[in-house]
Amino acid sequence: SHINGCGFAVDKTYCGHGVGEYFHCAPNIPHYAGNKAKFVMKVGHCFTIEPMINTGTWKDVHWADGWTAVTKDGKPSAQFEHQLLMHESGAEILTARLPTSPPLWWEEGAQPGAATPVL
Repeated sequence: SHINGCGFAVDKTYCGHGVGEYFHCAPNIPHYAGNKAKFVMKVGHCFTIEPMINTGTWKDVHWADGWTAVTKDGKPSAQFEHQLLMHESGAEILTARLPTSPPLWWEEGAQPGAATPVL
């Protein structure tokens, strides 16, 4: 609801997933409100959260290559992913940046031209 309130849409075709013996495994983790997923994460579960945020419609189409997905209205979309592991004390973000990670292009101290996004 936060994303929608900011004028964006969450793609409903894709979801987060479990990580185990197989990379893309149960459970499927929808990133949008009103989904019908019913599960409880337990200690030892590893999973991803990877929403695709679209500037237009949530709907997508696939190109003939069978891999590339684009928004149905052709507007920009952004996707990010984090992997989490459940512990007794809560979730550990396995993909979190470390204190020693170099600054991202928008952060103070970033070197000019370093990790500049391609638009």
